[in-house]
Order: sequence, then structure tokens, then C-alpha cells
Amino acid sequence: MFKPGAVRFLLASTVILFHVTKFVFIGTLAVFCFFMLSGYWVTLMYEYKYSKKVKSLMVFYVSRIFRLLPVFYLITVIIFIFYSFYDQRLFHAFSFLSLKGIGFYFSNTFLLGYNQLVFMPIGPAWSLDIELQFYLLLPFLLILMKSRNNRIICISISALISLILTLFYPGSFLSGTILKYLIYFLIGVTIFKEDIKFTRKTEIVFNCLFIAVLIVFYSVPHLYSLVKEGNSKYNEYFNLLSSFLLIPFLSNSIRRISNNADVLLGGVSYVLYLCHWMFIVPYNYYIARIDGITRLPFTIGFLVITYAFAFIVYLYFDNPIDEKRKKWVAMQVNK
Repeated sequence: MFKPGAVRFLLASTVILFHVTKFVFIGTLAVFCFFMLSGYWVTLMYEYKYSKKVKSLMVFYVSRIFRLLPVFYLITVIIFIFYSFYDQRLFHAFSFLSLKGIGFYFSNTFLLGYNQLVFMPIGPAWSLDIELQFYLLLPFLLILMKSRNNRIICISISALISLILTLFYPGSFLSGTILKYLIYFLIGVTIFKEDIKFTRKTEIVFNCLFIAVLIVFYSVPHLYSLVKEGNSKYNEYFNLLSSFLLIPFLSNSIRRISNNADVLLGGVSYVLYLCHWMFIVPYNYYIARIDGITRLPFTIGFLVITYAFAFIVYLYFDNPIDEKRKKWVAMQVNK
């Protein structure tokens, strides 16, 4: 049975395999699952720690921002260096003194608007932009979702908006905002508010359904050809719909108590999620003219370096900073 940290580590690893192989096509699904987990955990923290005092609201915002930014800044600096050696697209995409350039600087400093950038230095960081929008809206959303009827209405409306944006306005400005992904956060919020639990049997049934769907898509060449491209509309439809099959799995995982190893896996998952893109830049440079089995040593090397780097950064950079953040939050909330 997977514990919370192991689930996040598994999801981050799925995103990595999605980006470095042509075989895994459920990377976006993993991000949707991250959103659901975030909806649960952030609501839990807000309700128990920040909602009792008005002044705690600012502490909540500062805490969430400083949970995201240190690692984001570190990876951004390193990846800019890698781009200067291996990929000049970043420096030729636009003038840094133009309006787009100013927007680029803003989003790489504050994260907001990152998902609207024409060129994202850290590809997976688009989800941090969506996360931050969720944090900003959370107090308002919790007021809207105070009663069960309101929760049903909010989920229904957000699901409809997500469906409309996905089907009819995939490249629009609104599709780059929280509106398209809010349904996942609200599912996580509802799991917390309703204390939704699934029986082990229900979880197994839904897990088997999910695996069966994957087997069908991998087994039927035509279906596989539709979803194997990560930027295809069919891939997005598949990830959007199949992610709901994992709700029992995710909901039950958060009920399990973590041990030290699980806490480590959960903590390193955020670093892993961002830093793998940093190594993709040189990786793509060296494998550009290599195909098939010849690419395997490069892929193995990429994975070893990525995971080792993620654990080192977590242990000696991210975790020490996060411990200071937690101490500061405790001091502010208990004043």
C-alpha cells in the first residue's frame, strides 16, 4: 500500500519518464493527480493552522510562496547556464526589453503567468503557476464550498468549464489559468471537507480499471498512436478522463501514516519534478542524432544523475530552508 510520500515520488517519476521516453504517455495525468493531492493537503493545513486568525492569512500566502520559490530559483539559475551552452532558443525567442521580455522576467520571478509564456525555461513549472493561483483563491473557494450543496455546485461548474476549455479553447488565455484545472483542486478540497474514504475493495476495482485501460491503449496500435504524443489533443483527453479513476487510490493514500523513508520520498519529489527538466537540456543535445538501443546508456545516465541531484538538493538545500519556513510559520501562527 502506497503512503503519501511514495505516491508523490511515483507521480514525479512518471512525469520524468513521460519526458524522456516515447513509451510513457501519462505525464499530464500525474500532474492532475498532484493537483488533487494539493487540494486536500493545502485545505487541511489552511483549516487547522491559518483559518482561525485574520492575520494568519498573510502568513499562509508567504509560507506557500516560500515553499515553492527557493528550489524554483535554484533550478532556474542552473538551467539558464545550461541553455547558454546547449540550446540558444531561450536567448533568441524575444527581446528581453520587449513587453514579452518583461512578462518573462515577471513570471520567472513571481511564477504567476508562467503557463502563459511562449517559452518556459522549466517546462514542468507551468503547474506551479496554477498552484499559486489556487493558493491565492483558496480562502474564497472555501467560503463558496462551505456547505455540501455548494460543493456539488462548485465541482459541477468547474468540471463544465474545464470541459469547455479543453474541447473548444485549448490554446486560449483562459486555458492557461486555473479555470481549466480547478476541478482537480476542488476534488481534493471535497475529499477533505467530506472526509471521503474508499474501501480497499473499491480502490482495487478502480486501480484494475485504470490498469485495464492502459493495457488496451498500449495493446491497440491505433489507440496508442493517438495518445503517445504528449501534446496531442487525444493525449490530453485520455489523461483528463483516466485521472478520475485514480481518485480512490489517491484518497486512501493520504490516510496512511508516513515513516521517515516516506517523508524523504515525499520531500524529494518536488525537487525531482523540477530538476529533471534541467538535465533534459544537455540530454536532448547529446541524443539528438541517436536512436533506439544506442540511446539507453544516455537515458540511464540521465536518470542516475537526476535522482542523485534531487536527493542532494533536497537534503542540503530544500529541506533546511523548509525547516526554517516551518519554524517561522509556527512562531507567527502562535503569536
